[in-house]
Amino acid sequence: MNKINEHNGMSRRESIYELLKEQSTVYVKDLSQKLGVSDMTIRRDLHIMEEQGILVTHYGGATIRHPNSPIHSFDMRKESFYEAKTAIARRAAELIKENDVIYLDPSTTVLLMTRYLPSLHHTVVTSSLAVMQECSHNPYITLYIAPGKYQDSNGGSMDMDTMAYLSNFHFNSAFLGTGFIDTVYGVTSTEMDSSIKQVVMRNSERNILLVDHSKFGQHTMKKFGDIKDFNTIITDSDISDEDQYNILKENVNLNIIHF
Repeated sequence: MNKINEHNGMSRRESIYELLKEQSTVYVKDLSQKLGVSDMTIRRDLHIMEEQGILVTHYGGATIRHPNSPIHSFDMRKESFYEAKTAIARRAAELIKENDVIYLDPSTTVLLMTRYLPSLHHTVVTSSLAVMQECSHNPYITLYIAPGKYQDSNGGSMDMDTMAYLSNFHFNSAFLGTGFIDTVYGVTSTEMDSSIKQVVMRNSERNILLVDHSKFGQHTMKKFGDIKDFNTIITDSDISDEDQYNILKENVNLNIIHF
């Protein structure tokens, strides 16, 4: 996707969200005139926002789904590289098997998996508020929710109580996002998030990393794993040849999504 167009789309949808918070309902024709784009572009924006759980579309417009909820940094991160994340999430969901016990990370890409979970009986354990909301009415899912203090920046519970609770589970697969990935140094996130991920990874048979190309080549404060610690890494086709080589030489299954 063209990065300028992607940025413009994000800014436009932020504007739509602000209008929704003010008036609860918006209309395609009004938005088209106000934002200077076609009706088709506005309908596409509303469709994306509906899939993210922000609003409900109806003939001629849309109504906010949670009129009293504040806009969070986690909500805005859902917008970044949306098409790549969606394609990665869809592929990840294909790896779930009947009766699996899986961990779904409080990650924007992992959250998108909830739209593609298979019609198979399985158990979901999560610390993500959004994942919990998406899975709570799925008849195929037995849902466990990790306790702890809610962290706005991550969209989920994240403290010592969260870590202690998750340490009691055995997972068939853990689906994890990340802050950044450096294919030489390793995979990194914030301190508490990294500590929780390490607990989950120790208890999981298969560790699956979902990461779009924008996260590569950088690292932050704390490493929670080396490349070799993951059974599978799912990413999009904009990953560099060098990063592909560094992953494959560690005998990790690299799943590159073209969309």
